[in-house]
Amino acid sequence: MPADEEEIVQCPECAAPMNVGAVAPYSRVICPTCNAENRVKKQFGPYTLTRRHAIGGMSSVFIASDETLNREVALKILSEEFSADERRIAAFEEEARLTASFSHPNVVRVLTTGTAFGRLYIAMEFVPGGHFEHQIREKGKIPETEMLPLAIQIAEGLQGAQSAGLIHRDVKPGNILLDSEGNAKLVDFGLALVTKGGKATASEMWATPYYVPPEAIEGGAEDFRSDIYAFGATLYHALAGKPPCDEETMATDLLREAKKKVVPLKKIAPHLTDETCAVIGRSMAYDPVNRFGSYDEMIDGLKMALKAAHGEAVRDDEGMSKADRRAQQRAKKRRETLTICGVIGLAAASVLTYILMNPKDPEPPSPTARALTVEREDGQGDEESPEVVASRYLTARQAMEKGEYAKAEAAFFALLQDENVQEPTRTWAGLEAIVAAMMDGRTDQARTHAKVAADHLRNEPEGVKSGFTTGVLPVLNRFSQLPFFEPEKLKLGEDGFERFMGYFLAGLKNWEQGGLEQARPFFRKVVEEPSLAGNNVLAWYQSAAGRYLQDFQLLDTPAYRSDPQTAEESRAASSDLNRALTLLKTKGRARFNIRARQIHLAKLIRALKMPSPTQEADDAPADPVDLADLGSLAKEYRFVAIVDRLRALDGDPPGGSRESMLAMAGGALVFLSEMEADLEKRPVTLDLTLTDGTSIVSLVKTPEGQLVGKLANDEVRDLKWTDFPTDRLIELHRELVKNPASEMERLRRHESAIAFEWMAGDKERAMLVASRLCEESSGFKTRWDSLASGLPK
Repeated sequence: MPADEEEIVQCPECAAPMNVGAVAPYSRVICPTCNAENRVKKQFGPYTLTRRHAIGGMSSVFIASDETLNREVALKILSEEFSADERRIAAFEEEARLTASFSHPNVVRVLTTGTAFGRLYIAMEFVPGGHFEHQIREKGKIPETEMLPLAIQIAEGLQGAQSAGLIHRDVKPGNILLDSEGNAKLVDFGLALVTKGGKATASEMWATPYYVPPEAIEGGAEDFRSDIYAFGATLYHALAGKPPCDEETMATDLLREAKKKVVPLKKIAPHLTDETCAVIGRSMAYDPVNRFGSYDEMIDGLKMALKAAHGEAVRDDEGMSKADRRAQQRAKKRRETLTICGVIGLAAASVLTYILMNPKDPEPPSPTARALTVEREDGQGDEESPEVVASRYLTARQAMEKGEYAKAEAAFFALLQDENVQEPTRTWAGLEAIVAAMMDGRTDQARTHAKVAADHLRNEPEGVKSGFTTGVLPVLNRFSQLPFFEPEKLKLGEDGFERFMGYFLAGLKNWEQGGLEQARPFFRKVVEEPSLAGNNVLAWYQSAAGRYLQDFQLLDTPAYRSDPQTAEESRAASSDLNRALTLLKTKGRARFNIRARQIHLAKLIRALKMPSPTQEADDAPADPVDLADLGSLAKEYRFVAIVDRLRALDGDPPGGSRESMLAMAGGALVFLSEMEADLEKRPVTLDLTLTDGTSIVSLVKTPEGQLVGKLANDEVRDLKWTDFPTDRLIELHRELVKNPASEMERLRRHESAIAFEWMAGDKERAMLVASRLCEESSGFKTRWDSLASGLPK
């Protein structure tokens, strides 16, 4: 039912009519006549909602009482924002049809479907034992002998779906339930595809990043092996106590790289048997061809692993024991290692021979050739041979070119710190360590490397510094400062390959500080540098600069530059930015800028909607009040009202500046708004104590805008911000900003948290945190000194 249509119910207390057309199922409403609080929209066909059970991306699940058969059922109800979307309605109906099309003891049964209050619902059997996500959270890790029997059941359930021509497409701990007898059941076929034994391609991707298979990230065709990957990732999470990758974005390039870097399960959980790790490793092979070819094959592997976990002797198809097979594999690995070392040694020797045979080459050698010149000044052999150092450098370069920036950064920085590595290898490696950290979006680490590289360069003899003094050192000296590099003022010489790296670093620094327009001229200088032609290493940097220029074009659009005039235009702009997010070629600031812009558009959409009469009454400016009144409002987190009342003042409040107080109230309002935006994107798992002493283990914001907390017993509760003490909200904030998109984003979020703490009453702690941030950031210190002078003492 559209939110603007009337739905009249009677108040149970006073029988007065109440219009509940705009509220979600099982909502609490206050009767406007008698002020009694009531739950409304509880009756869905023969089912009466009794409690909220779970929140999903497109729907909510409630526990309901079946009045006809006197039993509890799970009722899945399509969320309001999708209830008028014909495509979502069709997908919801298709989920019910697909799940009801086959029966299997390890798949949750669909009982019936229907419509109430204009919303579709699916009634399913209620599985009372909770889901695997809860089990993992409670136990940390699921014991191997406990997990494997359940894994066999889940595999059999997936096999049943495959036999019906379906793939699940969202296998994860939250979609595996345990019944009262401890048996596993698969639930939620909302993303399922009909493959009829072959492949199918989804029109859009909604799967969970931790478990989604690589082929789904690319939008490619999927088959049962895609479910095998997600299932393997789920088992990895259960046995290791952590998901196989920690990437939470659905951006293609980030997620693709995360899938390529999964740490083998044996390294994370060495106590597990080789057989179990082998099953999960094969299930999660990046290429579907290398995964299990059938569920029968996978189930056989799980059964063999279960025997091994119980200490039974296990032999493979060739009759070899586990110990014999390991010995054979170790011998093979030794042979491969010797072969690889020989190839690297020959390659490095060839490069060195060329350098020694051409000592009077008038042209400066390429960075690769110079990086491989590693002879000691005293003419004696190093602890590491030239071939080994060459191999280390080439390994770092290969990681960089593959986009494995963290790996490249560590390898390059190790070369910079190694005193046995001679120039110009050490300096060049240090610069590449900075680049790798910046391209990975980790500006703090890059600044640390820049300081080390600058100190190293200043301490080197003049002959060693060469072009680095004019081409790079001016950038390193100002790398940690806030002002942008200005293209017309930054002069890095007329020749020498070093200056191109200086320009590239200047561009990266401007870009990551949010100066995308200021970064563009530097990237152009790199792309247009004629002296780089024909050099593969430096040509790669031209290509990298080109990727930043491409991302600039993606952001240089009306959706990014100016505010739309209507809510519909704002939604379209946000959708355009979603598409741009999937096309970005770089990490770091560009992604943050898009997310920040989308948050702004979301606020704009809410502002452009007509407020309800209740909202108008709540938000109407009241008569000017004193600071005690403002303090009372702040304790209730009513920062909009504080802003309105401060604006209504003719002058400054007693003992303070009106502008300083407005800035703090605005910062506190941003603090709560951004946490809401974070929770809209993903739930957070964190033990938090409410004001009434109740503990919750996770928090989410529903599509209808309701904060919902989950208790340790899996009960869920509707919440408001005022249900949380100030210190618990600061704790939640820390969890939500653990991995900021950039250093500037981290500082900005902490600034809003300081404003919130100060406004909400913990002024002493807010001032302490502000003083620490002043020591860390000169830019914040300048702003805070000006602001703090106008705050009441």
